[in-house]
Amino acid sequence: MTDDPRQAPQHEPHRPADGHGSSPQGQPTIPAGWPKRGRDYGRPQEGPLQPAGAGAASHGAGPGSIPPGWPGRRPHDRIVLDPGKPTWMDLVTVLAYLLIFILGAAVLVTLIPGFQEQFTEPDGTLNEGSFTFSINLISYSVLTVLALIACWKPFIASFRTFKQYGWLKIGLIPVIWFVCIMVNALVVMAAGQPIKSANQLAIEEMTTEVAFLPMLLVTVFMAPFVEEYIFRHLMIGKLSRWINVWVCVVISMVLFALIHFLSTGFNFDPVQVIPYLTLAAAITVAYVLTGKSLAYATILHVFNNLVSIVVAYTLLPLLPEGM
Repeated sequence: MTDDPRQAPQHEPHRPADGHGSSPQGQPTIPAGWPKRGRDYGRPQEGPLQPAGAGAASHGAGPGSIPPGWPGRRPHDRIVLDPGKPTWMDLVTVLAYLLIFILGAAVLVTLIPGFQEQFTEPDGTLNEGSFTFSINLISYSVLTVLALIACWKPFIASFRTFKQYGWLKIGLIPVIWFVCIMVNALVVMAAGQPIKSANQLAIEEMTTEVAFLPMLLVTVFMAPFVEEYIFRHLMIGKLSRWINVWVCVVISMVLFALIHFLSTGFNFDPVQVIPYLTLAAAITVAYVLTGKSLAYATILHVFNNLVSIVVAYTLLPLLPEGM
C-alpha cells in the first residue's frame, strides 16, 4: 500500500445497468422497472399487456406498461361508449318530434282528402281507436326514419356492451321489468284502486280496434326506439358533455314521464306518474351503467312494451268489464 495518491488504484464510476441512474448531462433518468415518462405517459400500451413478473426488460418499453410487482390488469375494464357530438340531423329529429307531438302537427294528416272518411262508421261516428292509431303510425314512421338516419352508427356500436357480461345483462332485462311491476303493484295497493293513465286507456282502446301486428310494430318497436333516442341518447348521452350526467338523468326521467300525459294537457293524478317514473328510472340507470348503450335501453323498453301488448291482447279481454 502506498501513500502516493498518484499510485492509488483507479476505480471506474459505477454505471447502472440498462442505462438507468444519471445521464451524461447530469439529468436523473428513470429507475429500473418504472414506466417511461413523456407525452404519452399513462396511455394504454398498444398490443397485449405484459404479465406481471415478466422481468424488468419487458417493462418500461412504452407508455402504460405495467411495472414489476403490479397486477397485470387491463386499463379499461368497463366498456364506455361515446354517443358522439350533437349533429344537424339530431336537431332536425328533435324539431320534428316537437312539431308532431308537442305542437300537434300530427293532426295535419286529417287534412288529406278522404283520410278521415276511412275511419267513419256507417252510422257516421268516428272510430277513435283506429283513427288515433293511424295518426301514431304515420308520426312514428317519420320519426323512426329520422332517428335511424341520425344515430344508426352509434346505435349499432352500442351493442358492444354485450361483449362484457353479455348473458348477465340479457338475464337482467326480465328481472328489471319484474322489479318495476312489483313497485307499481305496491303503489296500486297503497292507492287502493287500479291506476290507469289516459295514455294507458287509449292504448287499451286501440287494442280492441287494431290488429296485433300493426300495434306491435308501432308500440313495441317504433315508439321505444324513438323515445330512447330522444330521452336517453340525446338528453343523457350527448347533453352530459356539458351538464353533470346525473342532472341529465333527472331531466330525462321527468320529461319522459310527463310526455305520456300530453294528451290530457298535463291534467292527471300525481299517482298516475309513478309507473312511468319507475320505468324511466330503470331504463335510465341501466343506460348509464351499461356505458350509455342505446341498444340496451331500447331492448329493455321493447321488452316492457311487448309484455304489456301481449297482456292487452290475450288477458284483458278475459277480465270482467271495468277492471
